[in-house]
Amino acid sequence: MDHDSLEKTTSSSPMLPKDDKVVIISPCNGKILIREDTVLQGCVGCGRAQFTCSGIKKQWSVLCWGQQMDRRYYLFLTLLSATFVLSLIGTIFFCFTNTINDAILSNMAIRNNSIAFSMWRRPTVRPLMKVHLFNYTNWHRVRDGIDNKFHVEDIGPYVYSQQLERVNIKFEGDKLTYQERNNFRFLPELSAGPHFDQIRVPNLPLLGVISKALELPNILQFPLINSLRFVNHHDAFLTLPVHRFLWGYDDDIINTAKPFLSLNGQLKFENFGLLVTKNGTVSDRLTINTGENDKDKMNILEKFNGDDRLPYWGSSECNSIEGSDGTIFPPSMLDKNRTLFVFYGNLCRRLPFNYVKDVEISDGIELLRYSMPKTVFDDPANYPPNQCYCDIDTGSCPPRGVIDITTCTMGAPLLASFPHFYLGDPKLREPFVGLEPKPELHDSYLDIHPTLGISLNGKSSLQLNIIVRKTPLLNSLSFLKDGMILPVAWIEMTVDELPESLRTLVYHGTYSTAAAQLGLTVFFILALIVSGSCLFIMLVTRRRKPCASVKVIPTEEAKPQLS
Repeated sequence: MDHDSLEKTTSSSPMLPKDDKVVIISPCNGKILIREDTVLQGCVGCGRAQFTCSGIKKQWSVLCWGQQMDRRYYLFLTLLSATFVLSLIGTIFFCFTNTINDAILSNMAIRNNSIAFSMWRRPTVRPLMKVHLFNYTNWHRVRDGIDNKFHVEDIGPYVYSQQLERVNIKFEGDKLTYQERNNFRFLPELSAGPHFDQIRVPNLPLLGVISKALELPNILQFPLINSLRFVNHHDAFLTLPVHRFLWGYDDDIINTAKPFLSLNGQLKFENFGLLVTKNGTVSDRLTINTGENDKDKMNILEKFNGDDRLPYWGSSECNSIEGSDGTIFPPSMLDKNRTLFVFYGNLCRRLPFNYVKDVEISDGIELLRYSMPKTVFDDPANYPPNQCYCDIDTGSCPPRGVIDITTCTMGAPLLASFPHFYLGDPKLREPFVGLEPKPELHDSYLDIHPTLGISLNGKSSLQLNIIVRKTPLLNSLSFLKDGMILPVAWIEMTVDELPESLRTLVYHGTYSTAAAQLGLTVFFILALIVSGSCLFIMLVTRRRKPCASVKVIPTEEAKPQLS
């Protein structure tokens, strides 16, 4: 073989000088003479790989190595790469997101005909309403000038279970409008006495009508107030059984006053009772966000009786209705530095709740406790943001510890406070004997699940009071001081026991989801480590196989083999 033939054979080798060493390649079908540093292409057994046989220092070198490039190698490499990528995505997904909790919260959105909707429409939780009434035992003696102060007894609690159903439901996109229907059932086994106990209480219809009458022109005041002398209940205080005072009794005062006060069609009851409007279907219409499009707005009130804000107070902040009903909060709101708001339709305002501490209930489940701040009914002099709850026209404010809700109760002179005027001005308690504020009994709080946002425990305690407006035209109120605030009752709403279905849901929402999240996180991390390690080893230590035997010989010895 001449030099031209050699060049064609090696494909990349120039003409060989006389003193160069050459290499004999011995594939399976013969020998090829090439230079020592020639790069070979298409060597038998090596596919399309390129490799070199340089660096041979001994006369006899055993093998010339190439890279194995079969289909199994590529298939295994592809599978490992896919596993690595999927493991990386899964690790990021489960380490840095709450995927499972988000899925649960998505299913909690109030969609029509969903399980969450059924549970929301007819809740299995049965809250307890505990009513405490103030019994004015010596009001006759105060009237007759024998005693200077009223002796009041905190009578109760009279306990009622509440069965709630949401009715007249209408969906509008991710908004839902409804009304509440309540059925309260008396529980004598949990109550302090039978509901026919006799109590002496302020005459609320009389005090309310007198307050409204004082706003009328003088020409209308006299006939109205004079007609009240002949009604069946014209004294400042009444003696009634508990159930009638709460749920309604026959009283001529309201019927007598209707023509004068233009109340026809405005009253939502026939017989007056402290809680008569709360039993049955409540007239208020509530519109909430279902959370279907934005879970951060789930169960947040957006309209109250068709309006997106209230008309009663002196600023947009105080007229805001944005808040929950206290049963469910969007978990994104459960920041310990953030204030939660609960809308109270009875007070025509929302009330704030601030984080206090972590608490633990059965099964070791930890909850976040939120409590009403002490400034919620504070005087604007001590807490300026409360100025907007004062009278819009005059700027006058009630004493510290109470809020005037007259404007949202058809003009009835009612005020709200904490029980026994807790956190209120001490002057509020001066006319009475028997009022003893106790923080552990009269505070309000909510215990909320940190990931589900469900209120699992809590207590809401508020007191209803009435302010006295006197007129010289009616002697039955003459012994009362004008502007005096009389405590009427305080009501505690609480949940003593959760139904088994809710306990199971909370248990799995706490432990099962956490275990699943942890298990999947560990699985993907291990898969990431194993697949990454195998992939690294395959790429670094790629399997090689011999393609040919080589032999280094002097050029002179190679000449006979070229011929």
